[in-house]
Amino acid sequence: MKKLNLPIKWKLTLWYGGILALILVTFSSGVYIYFQSSLQKSIDAKIKSIAEVLSSSMTETHNQSLFGNFERYLENVLGKKPKGKFIQIIDSSGKIGAKLNDLEAEAVPVSFLTLERALKGETVYETIETARPRLRMITMPILENKKVISIVQVGSSMEDFEETMKRLLIIMIISIITAISATIIVGYFMAKKTMKPVDQIRRAAVKISSSNLDERIDIKGRKDELGRLAETFNAMIARLKDSFQRINQFSIDVSHELKTPLTILKGETELALRKERTNEEYKRSMESNLEEIDRMSNIIDDLLLLSKAETKDIRLNLGRVDLRDLLADVCMNMKLFAENKGVEMVVRDLEDVRITGDELKLRRMITNIVENGIKYGRGGGQVAVSSYLQNGYVCIDIKDDGVGISGDDIKYIFDRFYRADRSRKRESGSGLGLSISKWIAEAHKGTIEVKSKLSSGSLFTVKLPI
Repeated sequence: MKKLNLPIKWKLTLWYGGILALILVTFSSGVYIYFQSSLQKSIDAKIKSIAEVLSSSMTETHNQSLFGNFERYLENVLGKKPKGKFIQIIDSSGKIGAKLNDLEAEAVPVSFLTLERALKGETVYETIETARPRLRMITMPILENKKVISIVQVGSSMEDFEETMKRLLIIMIISIITAISATIIVGYFMAKKTMKPVDQIRRAAVKISSSNLDERIDIKGRKDELGRLAETFNAMIARLKDSFQRINQFSIDVSHELKTPLTILKGETELALRKERTNEEYKRSMESNLEEIDRMSNIIDDLLLLSKAETKDIRLNLGRVDLRDLLADVCMNMKLFAENKGVEMVVRDLEDVRITGDELKLRRMITNIVENGIKYGRGGGQVAVSSYLQNGYVCIDIKDDGVGISGDDIKYIFDRFYRADRSRKRESGSGLGLSISKWIAEAHKGTIEVKSKLSSGSLFTVKLPI
């Protein structure tokens, strides 16, 4: 069966109408049943009162001859002639002694089962459905010395009762239909008005594409759920814009990074082929080409590593790592590189702590950050490495006194190919080292933080859980 797809405004309207219909029908049914029961009890009370008066009167007078003029007798006992009533007196043998029928019905059937129960001393209420009009009847025994001497039956027409209930039912049906119709009409316009901002959001979203991500959804300062939805969409669009810009910048940077070594390769090769060269010259040309090939290979390897990291396609080879020995070994390996740059490699206090991690990747992370500090360090300056414990983490500080990073650049330094110092682009690597270091720290459930000011050096802090 095909699902019916209605607009939300119609769904809301139908829900409102359905819920109101359920409430009104339930309430009206309760009212109807209550009035029906109350009116029936009122009828029962009236016919019981007449029966009790007649029973009391007959017990006191012991005069059966009064039945010869039964209507006058009833007027004397009840104070007025009963209208719309059926009254009869039956003796203990079942013979009708007196009878008054002020109804249109010619004959009122008497149930033998009812008479049997009355003869046993029970008072019986019943509704005579076969009579026209329907009757509500009470059959009450007249007792003397705890013995049934006769039975009085009083019946009342239910014509007025049925007419009243019919009118009540018609009023309720008309009221329910009117209320539901009004609710659906008003509810539709209210739902339409409420959903109007959603349509505005839809139209605005349709207009937004990759070429105009500066567009924003404006619903005039609403603070309700739809306002928050618009704010969420605007925030998502801002993130998309940032992502598109990063992707665009990434493509440009990749092209530039690979174009530079390719240009060098082409130039070296053309120069070598321009005329006859000695073996030594060809060797130098090949060595230069090999250096550029290695550079491109490293860039591609780093990109593959980051791509796999983003798709969760890399597993860490976890084991127990002696962090103090690892830091000391990295500093020792970087010492010669630091000396060539005129920078002093300093190892300060190192905590003797072991963590669970991938030793090769942790080594690469520390090496990248230390190498970055050495490249951007000042001649005669130093790069200091230390570690300490803090709130369940081991913190590794790598501090240099180099050129520093501006506040505008500091939030981008972990982006791929980003360099704060554009003038040192060729000698400062591929621009992927800090991106890889950030991923390695996060893969170990840690973080990297950086504090820096221009001309005041930088402090990188790696936090790893113990």
